[in-house]
Amino acid sequence: MNPRLVQVLVLGWFTTLAVACGPTLTEVYKPVENFPTDKGLVYIYRPFGLGGGVYYDVKANGKVVTTLYSGGYYPFVADPGETEFSAKTEASDEVTIDVKPNQTYFIRGTVGLGFLVGHPHLTVVPAADAEPEIKELKLLPGPTP
Repeated sequence: MNPRLVQVLVLGWFTTLAVACGPTLTEVYKPVENFPTDKGLVYIYRPFGLGGGVYYDVKANGKVVTTLYSGGYYPFVADPGETEFSAKTEASDEVTIDVKPNQTYFIRGTVGLGFLVGHPHLTVVPAADAEPEIKELKLLPGPTP
């Protein structure tokens, strides 16, 4: 059997398995209307796209906030000040936001090509770019204790 064909079949099987293991998401995007005015709100989201079967934990200052799946979003209420958001598979990426009280921010997660597993990418995006992308996404669960 052709080695390249075997690679493609194995990758397809793992992708199917990974997608099947993701959570069942039902609640479509709904903006958070009320959050404490002394905190900031950070939407972490991932549009559908390349690497749909790859998922990764997103951490805020080293603490897991959510697991980011393709097609999902999570609203994170953050304390004011510099907050580093990070993600890791076989590679890592991070962005830092200087969170201000009563302000809203958006971080788009994507997946780039990797050797064995897709590489996570986190990007701070303006609301005008994020809002059209996030409106069809589904709410992700928060961290498990």
